[in-house]
Amino acid sequence: MHSSDPTAQTKWNRLVLQVALVAAPLLSGCSDDEEPALTLPRFSEVAAESGIEFRHFNGAAGAYHYPETHGSGAAFADFNGDSFPDLYVVNSAASHGVLTAHLPANALFVNQTDGTFVDRAAEAGVADTSFGMGVGVGDIDNDGHADLYVTNWGANRLYRNLGNGRFADVTEQSGTGDRRVSTSTAFADIDLDSDLDLYVANDVRIVGDDLPECYRGLIQIYCGPGAYPGDSGALFRNDGDFRFTDITDSIGIWTEAGRQLGVAFADYDDDGDPDLYVANDHEPNFLFRNDGSRFAEVGVAAGVATSPDGAPEAGMGTDWSDYDRDGRLDLGVCNFQWEPCRLLHNAGAGQFADHTAQSGLGGPTYQTLTFGTDFIDVNNDGYPDLFLANGHVEPNIEILDSAGPRYAQHDQLFLNNRDGTFTDVTAASGLTAFAAGVGRGSAAADYDNDGDVDLFVSNNNQRPHLLRNDGGNRANWISVELEGTRSNRSGIGARVTVFSADLRQMAEVRGGSSYLSHNDLRLHFGLGRRTKVDRILIRWPSGEWQTVGPVPARRFVRIVEGEPWTPL
Repeated sequence: MHSSDPTAQTKWNRLVLQVALVAAPLLSGCSDDEEPALTLPRFSEVAAESGIEFRHFNGAAGAYHYPETHGSGAAFADFNGDSFPDLYVVNSAASHGVLTAHLPANALFVNQTDGTFVDRAAEAGVADTSFGMGVGVGDIDNDGHADLYVTNWGANRLYRNLGNGRFADVTEQSGTGDRRVSTSTAFADIDLDSDLDLYVANDVRIVGDDLPECYRGLIQIYCGPGAYPGDSGALFRNDGDFRFTDITDSIGIWTEAGRQLGVAFADYDDDGDPDLYVANDHEPNFLFRNDGSRFAEVGVAAGVATSPDGAPEAGMGTDWSDYDRDGRLDLGVCNFQWEPCRLLHNAGAGQFADHTAQSGLGGPTYQTLTFGTDFIDVNNDGYPDLFLANGHVEPNIEILDSAGPRYAQHDQLFLNNRDGTFTDVTAASGLTAFAAGVGRGSAAADYDNDGDVDLFVSNNNQRPHLLRNDGGNRANWISVELEGTRSNRSGIGARVTVFSADLRQMAEVRGGSSYLSHNDLRLHFGLGRRTKVDRILIRWPSGEWQTVGPVPARRFVRIVEGEPWTPL
């Protein structure tokens, strides 16, 4: 979001940044024979030095409550309108029935525009101490301020951004305080009426504290999802004035057949309205096709519900991306150990083909347990790469299986080879240079506004990782922020196509993805050696088509619906 009156310090920081970007040679660090887009950046873990003073607390106290294994998520969003992404991180709490003097709280890390953050959650009124899970962000009332929805094991929370550094809890009036085991959440304008509706994924049904106990031999372990009945997600229609109506049943989405973990909206069938993918734990995944007035569940028919042999898998993280630049949105969904991350290629006509094996992702993701799932272009070559946040759910796994997977696992990065295949560059990119974590949610943003995409990973019962991208900006890029007028102000659901010489890239603005998390709403496009964007084509949720350009490379730009582009 944009502030019409940024502080003097922000203006100075932005000026210094712009001067540095303009002064940097467009082909910096590359000879004529070297393609800069193939230069692999390295990621540095900088959470502590950046001021991210946070530790996730999962509440484990020997009772092995199932939700202890889930959390948590995070969101990058510009909450104060200074054009630098801030970071909201969800914490959990003591499990139900466990007394503790320590109350872990969620954190709101405000970006100081110099690569550091300061936690302002308490002052802002969003330091919730519930048993937190996930988070979603969107401008619900179209006032230019990013609002916040937090899912919990228990009552969820909806916070209205007042625009003065503070938020108001509007959960009760909104009717969105779902009290179940909620996980991921996402905003989208499902009915194209210019305001954002809300989907909340729910996992299993837990009533009270009389939970089952599970053992492997004499060792107690966390029960799997099969020990609990499934639950339905909830779809809330925005009626204005921070009031929502639960339309889950009437619109065709109510089902208790799944145990829902990951969610992401996208217009996969290119008909102009957002469809919904839900990753289920040990149940077939859902693909809800938006037919305008109702949704139809078409996961099996579309080829995205199960493994190729028809077996349901333990879906957790999910993301949409046109990874092969054919103009159609493809799907990634990641799973439990012994189940690879699936790459589902959009073949058109509502059908997907499993390209996991031929893409090279099958083997390297088979033994990991993956939650966070993000398609991002880490080296600015114009093709989305794949980042995975990994970590097991069973703390005793190394006792139970000394030769098998570890509890803490290194995250992974797969570089897009631009031919439909990926190469594992985890070690070469620096992701094994620091301690492995018990990865859960992951969120992406260029938080330091230096022209390459960084990552945040929330680790269960541990400190998080802030992964700064060092070197991705050696190649050219452009960052696009949208502001709707006839459409929702966040621009969520807008489809942006960038044309630069021989390269065409397409992406949609999404209000939630990965696992329990939310990425910066700005769309980042790598350009490689190309020094300008010839034109940017936008299909707004309102149905309006807009073309702007040309635009020089290495620019942050804002496009207001129906108006020329402006630099940030």
